[in-house]
Amino acid sequence: MKRASSGSRGVRRAASRVALIPFLLLAPAPAVAQAPLTLGSGPAASTVAAALHRGYPSYPATALRAFGADVRSAAEGARILVFGDTIVLHSLAPFFTANGQLEHLAHPVYAEGGVVYLPRQFFSEWLPARYPDSLALVDGALVLRSAMPPAATRTADSAAAEPLGTPAPTRPALSARDLARVVVIDAGHGGPDAGAVGPGGVREKDVTLGIALRLAALLRSQPGYEVHLTRATDTLISLFDRPRLANQWKDERAAALFVSIHANSSRDPSASGFETFILSEARTADERAVAERENAAASYDDVESAVQQDEFAFILSDLRNEFYVHASHDLATLAQGELARFHPGPDRGVKQAPFVVLVGAFMPAVLVETAFVSNPAEARLLPSSAFQDRVAMALSVAIEHFFDTHAYLTAEDSQ
Repeated sequence: MKRASSGSRGVRRAASRVALIPFLLLAPAPAVAQAPLTLGSGPAASTVAAALHRGYPSYPATALRAFGADVRSAAEGARILVFGDTIVLHSLAPFFTANGQLEHLAHPVYAEGGVVYLPRQFFSEWLPARYPDSLALVDGALVLRSAMPPAATRTADSAAAEPLGTPAPTRPALSARDLARVVVIDAGHGGPDAGAVGPGGVREKDVTLGIALRLAALLRSQPGYEVHLTRATDTLISLFDRPRLANQWKDERAAALFVSIHANSSRDPSASGFETFILSEARTADERAVAERENAAASYDDVESAVQQDEFAFILSDLRNEFYVHASHDLATLAQGELARFHPGPDRGVKQAPFVVLVGAFMPAVLVETAFVSNPAEARLLPSSAFQDRVAMALSVAIEHFFDTHAYLTAEDSQ
Protein backbone atom coordinates (compact mmCIF):
# COMPACT_ATOMS: atom_id res chain seq x y z
CA MET A 1 0.00 0.00 0.00
CA LYS A 2 1.40 3.38 -0.94
CA ARG A 3 1.51 5.80 1.92
CA ALA A 4 0.03 9.26 1.69
CA SER A 5 2.44 12.12 2.17
CA SER A 6 1.91 15.19 4.30
CA GLY A 7 3.50 17.90 2.21
CA SER A 8 6.96 17.82 0.68
CA ARG A 9 9.18 15.37 2.47
CA GLY A 10 12.36 16.95 1.14
CA VAL A 11 15.77 15.40 1.27
CA ARG A 12 16.49 13.19 4.27
CA ARG A 13 19.01 14.89 6.49
CA ALA A 14 21.60 12.96 8.44
CA ALA A 15 20.59 11.81 11.89
CA SER A 16 22.97 12.77 14.70
CA ARG A 17 24.05 10.56 17.55
CA VAL A 18 22.22 12.64 20.14
CA ALA A 19 20.77 10.00 22.44
CA LEU A 20 20.04 9.18 26.04
CA ILE A 21 22.00 6.23 27.39
CA PRO A 22 19.72 3.15 27.37
CA PHE A 23 19.10 0.91 30.36
CA LEU A 24 20.80 -1.91 28.46
CA LEU A 25 24.11 -0.16 27.88
CA LEU A 26 25.85 -1.14 24.70
CA ALA A 27 29.60 -1.16 24.12
CA PRO A 28 30.94 2.42 23.89
CA ALA A 29 32.46 3.73 20.71
CA PRO A 30 36.22 3.22 20.32
CA ALA A 31 38.20 5.77 22.28
CA VAL A 32 39.99 8.46 20.32
CA ALA A 33 42.66 10.85 21.52
CA GLN A 34 41.13 14.04 22.91
CA ALA A 35 42.83 17.18 24.14
CA PRO A 36 42.40 18.06 27.80
CA LEU A 37 40.19 20.94 28.85
CA THR A 38 42.30 24.01 29.62
CA LEU A 39 40.88 26.53 32.06
CA GLY A 40 42.58 29.87 32.51
CA SER A 41 45.99 30.98 31.22
CA GLY A 42 49.53 31.42 32.41
CA PRO A 43 50.64 30.08 35.79
CA ALA A 44 47.03 29.92 36.98
CA ALA A 45 45.93 27.62 34.15
CA SER A 46 44.66 24.16 34.93
CA THR A 47 43.90 21.21 32.70
CA VAL A 48 41.26 18.51 32.98
CA ALA A 49 41.59 15.27 31.04
CA ALA A 50 38.76 14.29 28.70
CA ALA A 51 36.61 11.37 29.82
CA LEU A 52 35.33 8.88 27.25
CA HIS A 53 33.02 6.75 29.37
CA ARG A 54 30.26 7.03 26.79
CA GLY A 55 32.38 7.28 23.66
CA TYR A 56 32.37 11.09 23.37
CA PRO A 57 34.65 13.61 25.14
CA SER A 58 33.22 14.98 28.38
CA TYR A 59 34.57 16.86 31.35
CA PRO A 60 33.49 16.96 35.02
CA ALA A 61 31.07 19.67 36.04
CA THR A 62 33.37 20.43 38.96
CA ALA A 63 35.82 21.95 36.46
CA LEU A 64 33.62 25.05 36.60
CA ARG A 65 34.91 25.73 40.10
CA ALA A 66 37.90 27.29 38.35
CA PHE A 67 35.55 30.19 37.58
CA GLY A 68 34.14 30.41 41.10
CA ALA A 69 31.13 28.21 40.42
CA ASP A 70 29.31 26.42 43.22
CA VAL A 71 28.78 22.83 41.98
CA ARG A 72 26.59 20.54 44.06
CA SER A 73 24.98 17.14 43.63
CA ALA A 74 21.19 17.17 43.27
CA ALA A 75 18.32 14.79 42.59
CA GLU A 76 18.30 15.87 38.94
CA GLY A 77 22.05 15.30 38.57
CA ALA A 78 23.78 18.49 39.66
CA ARG A 79 23.12 22.15 40.32
CA ILE A 80 25.60 24.86 39.44
CA LEU A 81 25.58 28.48 40.56
CA VAL A 82 27.80 30.50 38.22
CA PHE A 83 27.82 34.15 37.09
CA GLY A 84 24.48 34.68 38.83
CA ASP A 85 22.73 31.82 37.02
CA THR A 86 21.35 28.55 38.37
CA ILE A 87 22.15 25.69 36.02
CA VAL A 88 20.40 22.35 36.59
CA LEU A 89 21.99 19.32 34.94
CA HIS A 90 19.66 16.43 34.19
CA SER A 91 21.53 13.14 34.35
CA LEU A 92 21.08 10.88 31.29
CA ALA A 93 19.48 13.65 29.25
CA PRO A 94 20.81 15.76 26.35
CA PHE A 95 19.58 19.00 27.90
CA PHE A 96 19.91 21.18 30.98
CA THR A 97 18.16 24.25 32.30
CA ALA A 98 19.65 27.68 32.97
CA ASN A 99 17.39 29.79 35.19
CA GLY A 100 14.52 27.53 34.14
CA GLN A 101 15.17 27.86 30.39
CA LEU A 102 15.71 24.61 28.49
CA GLU A 103 19.05 24.30 26.68
CA HIS A 104 20.00 21.40 24.38
CA LEU A 105 23.28 19.51 24.15
CA ALA A 106 24.85 17.37 21.44
CA HIS A 107 25.35 14.51 23.92
CA PRO A 108 23.79 13.55 27.26
CA VAL A 109 24.96 14.62 30.67
CA TYR A 110 25.86 11.53 32.70
CA ALA A 111 27.27 10.44 36.05
CA GLU A 112 30.16 8.02 36.47
CA GLY A 113 31.76 7.12 39.80
CA GLY A 114 29.81 9.84 41.57
CA VAL A 115 31.04 12.52 39.14
CA VAL A 116 28.72 14.37 36.75
CA TYR A 117 30.14 14.91 33.25
CA LEU A 118 29.24 17.45 30.59
CA PRO A 119 30.05 17.13 26.86
CA ARG A 120 32.74 19.27 25.24
CA GLN A 121 30.11 21.40 23.52
CA PHE A 122 29.00 22.87 26.86
CA PHE A 123 32.46 24.27 27.53
CA SER A 124 33.52 25.20 24.00
CA GLU A 125 30.26 26.68 22.74
CA TRP A 126 27.59 27.27 25.34
CA LEU A 127 29.63 28.89 28.14
CA PRO A 128 31.41 31.56 26.04
CA ALA A 129 28.18 32.31 24.16
CA ARG A 130 26.16 32.59 27.38
CA TYR A 131 28.73 34.72 29.23
CA PRO A 132 30.57 36.72 26.54
CA ASP A 133 31.45 39.45 29.05
CA SER A 134 33.01 36.96 31.46
CA LEU A 135 34.50 34.11 29.40
CA ALA A 136 36.38 33.74 26.13
CA LEU A 137 38.16 31.06 24.12
CA VAL A 138 41.81 31.97 23.63
CA ASP A 139 44.10 29.53 21.84
CA GLY A 140 41.77 26.71 22.77
CA ALA A 141 41.61 27.61 26.46
CA LEU A 142 38.51 28.86 28.28
CA VAL A 143 39.59 31.91 30.28
CA LEU A 144 38.12 34.68 32.42
CA ARG A 145 38.15 37.99 30.59
CA SER A 146 39.08 39.78 33.79
CA ALA A 147 42.38 37.86 33.78
CA MET A 148 43.19 38.68 30.14
CA PRO A 149 45.41 41.55 28.99
CA PRO A 150 43.70 44.03 26.60
CA ALA A 151 45.48 42.64 23.51
CA ALA A 152 44.33 39.11 24.25
CA THR A 153 40.77 40.35 24.77
CA ARG A 154 40.78 41.96 21.32
CA THR A 155 42.16 38.77 19.79
CA ALA A 156 39.45 36.69 21.44
CA ASP A 157 36.74 39.04 20.23
CA SER A 158 37.92 38.92 16.63
CA ALA A 159 38.66 35.18 16.45
CA ALA A 160 36.03 32.71 15.33
CA ALA A 161 34.85 30.20 17.87
CA GLU A 162 37.03 27.10 17.83
CA PRO A 163 36.95 23.70 19.58
CA LEU A 164 38.83 23.29 22.82
CA GLY A 165 42.32 21.93 22.34
CA THR A 166 43.36 20.54 18.99
CA PRO A 167 40.72 20.43 16.27
CA ALA A 168 38.69 17.24 16.14
CA PRO A 169 39.32 15.01 13.14
CA THR A 170 36.92 15.27 10.25
CA ARG A 171 33.77 13.32 11.02
CA PRO A 172 33.40 10.29 8.76
CA ALA A 173 30.34 10.08 6.57
CA LEU A 174 27.41 8.54 8.40
CA SER A 175 26.29 5.12 7.25
CA ALA A 176 22.77 4.18 6.17
CA ARG A 177 22.31 2.64 9.61
CA ASP A 178 23.24 5.94 11.27
CA LEU A 179 20.82 7.79 9.03
CA ALA A 180 17.89 5.45 9.69
CA ARG A 181 14.68 6.61 11.27
CA VAL A 182 14.22 4.00 13.97
CA VAL A 183 10.62 3.19 14.86
CA VAL A 184 9.77 0.71 17.62
CA ILE A 185 6.17 -0.51 17.37
CA ASP A 186 4.69 -2.08 20.49
CA ALA A 187 1.54 -4.19 20.09
CA GLY A 188 -0.11 -4.07 23.50
CA HIS A 189 -0.70 -7.21 25.59
CA GLY A 190 -0.24 -10.70 24.07
CA GLY A 191 -0.09 -14.37 25.06
CA PRO A 192 -2.04 -15.07 28.26
CA ASP A 193 -2.71 -11.33 28.58
CA ALA A 194 -5.67 -10.73 26.26
CA GLY A 195 -6.08 -7.12 27.31
CA ALA A 196 -9.63 -5.81 27.20
CA VAL A 197 -12.27 -8.14 25.76
CA GLY A 198 -15.32 -6.64 24.11
CA PRO A 199 -18.68 -7.79 22.78
CA GLY A 200 -18.43 -10.84 20.59
CA GLY A 201 -15.13 -11.81 22.18
CA VAL A 202 -13.01 -9.17 20.41
CA ARG A 203 -9.64 -9.24 22.16
CA GLU A 204 -7.41 -6.20 22.48
CA LYS A 205 -4.24 -8.25 21.97
CA ASP A 206 -5.42 -9.39 18.51
CA VAL A 207 -6.41 -5.92 17.37
CA THR A 208 -3.16 -4.31 18.49
CA LEU A 209 -1.05 -6.94 16.77
CA GLY A 210 -2.98 -6.53 13.52
CA ILE A 211 -2.44 -2.76 13.50
CA ALA A 212 1.22 -3.09 14.52
CA LEU A 213 2.01 -5.50 11.68
CA ARG A 214 0.30 -3.24 9.16
CA LEU A 215 2.15 -0.17 10.43
CA ALA A 216 5.48 -2.01 10.30
CA ALA A 217 4.82 -3.06 6.69
CA LEU A 218 3.96 0.51 5.66
CA LEU A 219 7.10 2.00 7.19
CA ARG A 220 9.35 -0.76 5.86
CA SER A 221 8.08 -0.06 2.37
CA GLN A 222 9.59 3.43 2.58
CA PRO A 223 13.33 4.17 2.29
CA GLY A 224 15.22 5.26 5.37
CA TYR A 225 13.24 3.44 8.06
CA GLU A 226 14.44 0.78 10.47
CA VAL A 227 11.40 -0.83 12.09
CA HIS A 228 11.27 -3.12 15.12
CA LEU A 229 8.30 -4.88 16.72
CA THR A 230 8.32 -5.72 20.42
CA ARG A 231 6.17 -8.69 19.43
CA ALA A 232 5.23 -10.02 16.00
CA THR A 233 3.20 -12.99 17.26
CA ASP A 234 0.74 -13.78 20.03
CA THR A 235 3.34 -13.88 22.80
CA LEU A 236 3.82 -12.24 26.18
CA ILE A 237 6.50 -9.55 26.54
CA SER A 238 7.12 -7.95 29.92
CA LEU A 239 5.96 -4.35 30.20
CA PHE A 240 9.39 -3.45 31.54
CA ASP A 241 11.21 -5.24 28.72
CA ARG A 242 9.41 -3.34 25.97
CA PRO A 243 11.07 0.07 26.53
CA ARG A 244 14.36 -1.67 27.26
CA LEU A 245 14.22 -3.39 23.90
CA ALA A 246 13.42 -0.03 22.31
CA ASN A 247 16.52 1.52 23.86
CA GLN A 248 18.65 -1.38 22.69
CA TRP A 249 17.39 -1.07 19.12
CA LYS A 250 17.85 2.67 19.21
CA ASP A 251 21.55 2.05 19.87
CA GLU A 252 22.42 5.65 20.73
CA ARG A 253 20.99 7.04 17.50
CA ALA A 254 18.92 10.19 17.64
CA ALA A 255 16.08 9.58 15.20
CA ALA A 256 13.99 7.07 17.13
CA LEU A 257 10.35 6.77 18.23
CA PHE A 258 8.35 4.37 20.41
CA VAL A 259 4.66 3.81 19.56
CA SER A 260 2.56 1.54 21.79
CA ILE A 261 -0.77 0.50 20.25
CA HIS A 262 -3.84 -0.33 22.35
CA ALA A 263 -7.63 -0.49 22.32
CA ASN A 264 -9.49 1.31 25.09
CA SER A 265 -12.17 0.01 27.44
CA SER A 266 -14.70 1.54 29.79
CA ARG A 267 -17.49 0.42 32.13
CA ASP A 268 -19.67 2.79 30.15
CA PRO A 269 -20.44 0.99 26.86
CA SER A 270 -21.28 4.32 25.22
CA ALA A 271 -17.70 5.61 25.66
CA SER A 272 -16.07 5.90 22.25
CA GLY A 273 -13.33 7.60 20.29
CA PHE A 274 -9.55 7.73 20.23
CA GLU A 275 -6.89 9.32 22.40
CA THR A 276 -3.10 9.36 22.59
CA PHE A 277 -1.12 9.40 25.84
CA ILE A 278 2.33 10.59 26.83
CA LEU A 279 4.15 9.69 30.03
CA SER A 280 3.45 11.98 32.97
CA GLU A 281 1.38 12.15 36.12
CA ALA A 282 -2.32 11.58 35.50
CA ARG A 283 -4.40 14.73 35.92
CA THR A 284 -7.91 13.27 35.87
CA ALA A 285 -9.73 10.21 37.14
CA ASP A 286 -10.22 9.09 33.53
CA GLU A 287 -6.48 9.25 32.80
CA ARG A 288 -5.73 7.30 35.99
CA ALA A 289 -8.30 4.64 35.08
CA VAL A 290 -6.79 4.06 31.63
CA ALA A 291 -3.28 3.80 33.08
CA GLU A 292 -4.39 1.39 35.81
CA ARG A 293 -6.05 -0.88 33.26
CA GLU A 294 -3.06 -0.98 30.91
CA ASN A 295 -0.56 -1.27 33.78
CA ALA A 296 -2.44 -4.31 35.11
CA ALA A 297 -0.57 -6.32 32.47
CA ALA A 298 2.45 -6.11 34.79
CA SER A 299 0.81 -8.89 36.81
CA TYR A 300 1.89 -11.29 34.04
CA ASP A 301 5.55 -10.34 34.48
CA ASP A 302 7.99 -12.60 36.27
CA VAL A 303 9.29 -11.89 39.77
CA GLU A 304 12.35 -10.04 38.52
CA SER A 305 10.24 -7.70 36.43
CA ALA A 306 7.82 -7.17 39.28
CA VAL A 307 10.68 -6.04 41.49
CA GLN A 308 11.37 -3.37 38.90
CA GLN A 309 8.20 -1.61 39.98
CA ASP A 310 10.56 0.25 42.31
CA GLU A 311 12.42 1.52 39.24
CA PHE A 312 9.12 2.63 37.74
CA ALA A 313 8.14 4.53 40.90
CA PHE A 314 11.55 6.18 41.09
CA ILE A 315 11.64 7.33 37.48
CA LEU A 316 8.06 8.53 37.55
CA SER A 317 8.62 10.50 40.75
CA ASP A 318 11.63 12.14 39.12
CA LEU A 319 10.06 13.00 35.78
CA ARG A 320 12.34 15.66 34.42
CA ASN A 321 12.87 14.83 30.77
CA GLU A 322 11.30 17.95 29.32
CA PHE A 323 13.23 17.36 26.11
CA TYR A 324 11.34 14.17 25.30
CA VAL A 325 8.06 15.14 26.97
CA HIS A 326 7.64 17.99 24.50
CA ALA A 327 8.62 15.80 21.56
CA SER A 328 6.23 13.06 22.69
CA HIS A 329 3.42 15.60 22.91
CA ASP A 330 4.17 16.73 19.34
CA LEU A 331 4.01 13.15 18.09
CA ALA A 332 0.77 12.51 20.00
CA THR A 333 -0.79 15.64 18.51
CA LEU A 334 0.13 14.53 15.00
CA ALA A 335 -1.32 11.07 15.62
CA GLN A 336 -4.59 12.54 16.85
CA GLY A 337 -4.81 14.81 13.84
CA GLU A 338 -4.36 11.95 11.37
CA LEU A 339 -6.79 9.62 13.17
CA ALA A 340 -9.39 12.38 13.21
CA ARG A 341 -9.47 12.38 9.40
CA PHE A 342 -11.46 9.15 9.27
CA HIS A 343 -12.31 7.89 12.76
CA PRO A 344 -16.08 7.79 13.41
CA GLY A 345 -15.62 8.36 17.13
CA PRO A 346 -14.81 11.62 18.91
CA ASP A 347 -11.29 13.00 19.20
CA ARG A 348 -10.62 12.64 22.93
CA GLY A 349 -7.35 14.55 22.65
CA VAL A 350 -3.78 14.19 23.89
CA LYS A 351 -3.61 13.00 27.49
CA GLN A 352 -1.00 12.03 30.02
CA ALA A 353 -0.73 9.17 32.48
CA PRO A 354 1.91 7.00 34.22
CA PHE A 355 2.11 4.06 31.81
CA VAL A 356 4.69 1.44 32.77
CA VAL A 357 5.35 0.63 29.11
CA LEU A 358 6.48 4.22 28.42
CA VAL A 359 8.80 4.47 31.41
CA GLY A 360 12.44 4.33 30.44
CA ALA A 361 11.95 4.66 26.68
CA PHE A 362 14.67 7.21 26.01
CA MET A 363 13.05 8.65 22.92
CA PRO A 364 9.74 10.33 22.05
CA ALA A 365 7.12 7.78 23.13
CA VAL A 366 3.33 7.61 22.89
CA LEU A 367 0.55 5.17 23.68
CA VAL A 368 -2.35 5.24 21.21
CA GLU A 369 -5.81 4.07 22.29
CA THR A 370 -7.27 3.44 18.84
CA ALA A 371 -10.94 2.85 19.79
CA PHE A 372 -13.08 1.36 22.57
CA VAL A 373 -13.35 -2.40 22.49
CA SER A 374 -16.09 -2.04 25.12
CA ASN A 375 -18.25 -0.02 22.72
CA PRO A 376 -20.42 -2.35 20.58
CA ALA A 377 -20.02 -0.29 17.39
CA GLU A 378 -16.29 0.18 17.76
CA ALA A 379 -15.84 -3.46 18.81
CA ARG A 380 -17.21 -4.40 15.38
CA LEU A 381 -14.90 -1.88 13.74
CA LEU A 382 -11.63 -2.82 15.47
CA PRO A 383 -11.15 -6.32 13.95
CA SER A 384 -11.87 -5.19 10.41
CA SER A 385 -8.98 -5.07 7.96
CA ALA A 386 -10.20 -1.76 6.54
CA PHE A 387 -10.15 -0.04 9.92
CA GLN A 388 -6.77 -1.48 10.89
CA ASP A 389 -5.34 -0.37 7.54
CA ARG A 390 -6.57 3.17 8.06
CA VAL A 391 -5.21 3.36 11.61
CA ALA A 392 -1.83 2.10 10.42
CA MET A 393 -1.84 4.59 7.56
CA ALA A 394 -2.69 7.46 9.91
CA LEU A 395 0.10 6.57 12.30
CA SER A 396 2.63 6.18 9.49
CA VAL A 397 1.81 9.64 8.15
CA ALA A 398 2.10 11.13 11.67
CA ILE A 399 5.47 9.44 12.16
CA GLU A 400 6.81 10.71 8.85
CA HIS A 401 5.60 14.24 9.52
CA PHE A 402 7.19 14.13 12.98
CA PHE A 403 10.60 13.20 11.60
CA ASP A 404 10.29 15.78 8.82
CA THR A 405 9.54 18.63 11.22
CA HIS A 406 11.85 17.96 14.18
CA ALA A 407 15.19 19.43 13.24
CA TYR A 408 16.95 18.47 16.48
CA LEU A 409 17.05 14.88 15.19
CA THR A 410 19.34 15.85 12.28
CA ALA A 411 23.11 15.89 12.19
CA GLU A 412 23.51 19.26 10.52
CA ASP A 413 21.76 20.95 13.43
CA SER A 414 23.85 19.22 16.09
CA GLN A 415 27.30 19.26 14.53
